[in-house]
Amino acid sequence: MELYFIAILPNYEIRKRIIELKLEVKEKYGVKHALKLPAHITVQIPFKFPEEQEPQLLEKLHSFAAGQKPFQVHLNGFGSFPPRVIFIKIENQDPVTECHAELQQIMSILLESDNARKVSSFHPHITIATRDLEKEVYKQVWPKFKNREFKAAFRAESFILFRHDGKTWQICEEFEFSAL
Repeated sequence: MELYFIAILPNYEIRKRIIELKLEVKEKYGVKHALKLPAHITVQIPFKFPEEQEPQLLEKLHSFAAGQKPFQVHLNGFGSFPPRVIFIKIENQDPVTECHAELQQIMSILLESDNARKVSSFHPHITIATRDLEKEVYKQVWPKFKNREFKAAFRAESFILFRHDGKTWQICEEFEFSAL
């Protein structure tokens, strides 16, 4: 069984800005886990899937993406899931939430019931600090970000299937949104 997840990536310029934020958090507070992945909005949390059935997974995801229209994503400010996560907020969550909900219908068919990990309340965001952000360090970092400004917008035109290679997440394939 291989481990995968699906995410929407902002454009290169926005990803560069977000890497700078992640590097700032690493340099000032020693928090670096979020640097393991490019800036992204998760639309399907990690799931296990048989490697030999990957062609069927790719086919279903291509079909799904072909039925999706590109949409604008507006980033505005910071939020947190205390005491371990700091993120960039998605101002217009509806298009991302709709994409996620429709993708969940496809994924629930593809995944076996014990493997169909679902999120009860989906909250789209772009993480800048997580996992290795200790509770005490969170108390130092969050006040620096909670009123800080960050604004950006991008057109979501695809999503990416990532596969874990045992050490890091690798891009497996990109799926273009091509509905008119």
